Amino acid sequence: MEQKHKKIIFGIVILISISIAYICYQTIVHKKEATKVRNDDSLMFTLKGKNMITIRIGDSYQEPGYEAIDREEGNINSKVSVKNTLNVDIPGTYQITYTVTNKKGDKKELKRFITVEGNKVIKYKDNYDDIDNTLKTWWSGNKKDHTRPVEGAGNTEEILKQYGAYYMGPDEKVIYLTFDEGSNDTYTSEIVDVLNENDVKATFFFCQGFIKGNPDLMKKIAQSGHSVGNHTANHYSMPALATRTNFEKYLNEIEEIEKTYKEITGVNMDKVYREPKGEYSYRSLQIVHDLGYKSYFWSADHYDFDYDVSKQKAFDELEKRYHNGAIYLIHPKNKGNYEAMDSFIKHMKGLGYSFGLVRDI
Repeated sequence: MEQKHKKIIFGIVILISISIAYICYQTIVHKKEATKVRNDDSLMFTLKGKNMITIRIGDSYQEPGYEAIDREEGNINSKVSVKNTLNVDIPGTYQITYTVTNKKGDKKELKRFITVEGNKVIKYKDNYDDIDNTLKTWWSGNKKDHTRPVEGAGNTEEILKQYGAYYMGPDEKVIYLTFDEGSNDTYTSEIVDVLNENDVKATFFFCQGFIKGNPDLMKKIAQSGHSVGNHTANHYSMPALATRTNFEKYLNEIEEIEKTYKEITGVNMDKVYREPKGEYSYRSLQIVHDLGYKSYFWSADHYDFDYDVSKQKAFDELEKRYHNGAIYLIHPKNKGNYEAMDSFIKHMKGLGYSFGLVRDI
């Protein structure tokens, strides 16, 4: 009888053990499932744009962005950390790693790959032949009553934007000072000092010879935070080179000055461009736009490129032409422009205007 009781007790113990084991197993499974649901459904992390991007050496990289959403916390983009070792000046493939962790400790990681290609052959596109290459000469509305000119050289803002070109900024109280320089007889250095003293940034369009001849000035301009744009290597009329036959010469005019500026300053020239002598064609504007540039004409200028004017004359000519979003064309070789610059800047600030860079238009 005692043996029978022992068997019954042993059977009960086995049943209890099996039940406990089953309950533990189910608990573990449920926990795993709960964790899986939380990781998969609670935290959503995606990259905007492509996961594999190719850019040309020297070009700037524009981050497409990302989106991190947690079911309880909402948008948690601020919790995303980005590890980026990209060097746009050295060919190769680089990895950008994005990591996000929510307050529960759930973590997700995504990767994007950026390939930096070396200089590649740029070919003349067949559709360029369909774009008007008639040489045009830029002129601004040059209003003298402080209203915004509705057109320049017969072009409206909408027409020019099709080719990545502008002659005026937005209708805001911002002035854009741009200086064109090609000769070595110049007051550019003195003008830079005036700009720096007034905490004003400006855009300079240089040719290759001027850059080569003034390396210290180029470094000073770059270090001061001003913008340096492409005015071509030799100041040729670019529509004449915007043909299948002369395309290599066209490219050389744009690329050689880029190389010179980079060699001297160690930084890339901004992708802002001005047609030499204001001579342009729609085809030329399209080609340089395809090379990554935006073109900038002007909406305010005065006759300052042929002979010197006095300080007062220069101030009067500059003052009468201001308007919201005005892009000024100024030649630094004219002494009157240099002498009037400090007074003009202070006057415009007194009227509530600020000064910007055309690259921000």
